[in-house]
Amino acid sequence: MGKTKNIIVKIIGLELLLIVFYTINGAYMTIKEPSNPVMQFIGLVPLAAGVYIFLALKNKWGEYFFTRTIRVTKSNLLLIFPLFLVLLIIFFGNKGLNTSSISDLIYMFFMQLLIVAFIEETFFRGMIYKLLLGKGAKLAVLISSLLFGITHSLQLLGGQSIEDTLVQIAYAFLVGLVLSLLIVHQQSILITISFHGLNNFLNFMGKEEGSNTFAYIIIAVFFIYACYLWMRMNKTEC
Repeated sequence: MGKTKNIIVKIIGLELLLIVFYTINGAYMTIKEPSNPVMQFIGLVPLAAGVYIFLALKNKWGEYFFTRTIRVTKSNLLLIFPLFLVLLIIFFGNKGLNTSSISDLIYMFFMQLLIVAFIEETFFRGMIYKLLLGKGAKLAVLISSLLFGITHSLQLLGGQSIEDTLVQIAYAFLVGLVLSLLIVHQQSILITISFHGLNNFLNFMGKEEGSNTFAYIIIAVFFIYACYLWMRMNKTEC
């Protein structure tokens, strides 16, 4: 009982840490309305720096799946192929990239990959998943994914519509489910960070904002993909 309570306290602490930094960054965005991609996420830089320092000083890279080998084999590429498919759907749904400012494209790419995706993947697919793993892989996958989805409900505070927020929560939950299951299947967290960063980058820097129709298509792809990975996990356990 004491161990479970300790896990819950740590998870709540991690969630609160994320909420505080994202709220501060959101408040800055609302007040200043910066157009520069770096300034849009400047409030998250201290958190990312702190996580990098923690991982380096405590040598936690291996514990949170950073040191797993990225296997470039036919079977492994087929396993992660749906991630490429989703990125293509986002790209075409948003009519390509807004290339009016190459510097903005470059800045946004690195901010999403090295700051936003790094933070969220390390927290949810690294720390929180690892904390729950002792309770079983299935529970760890479900709870870490659910928390990932719920965290995205904070978009309501920024004035986002209820429909868009519900779509984003469902999208985030399924993304979390798929990426957590890929960790279960021995994939490196660097793969989940890469997908997460590219997903955000394509959405932020699209030439046009894609309709919810594309979001529903992607949700369907992720649902099927998650079911496949879940069944694959069950077969591996048998």
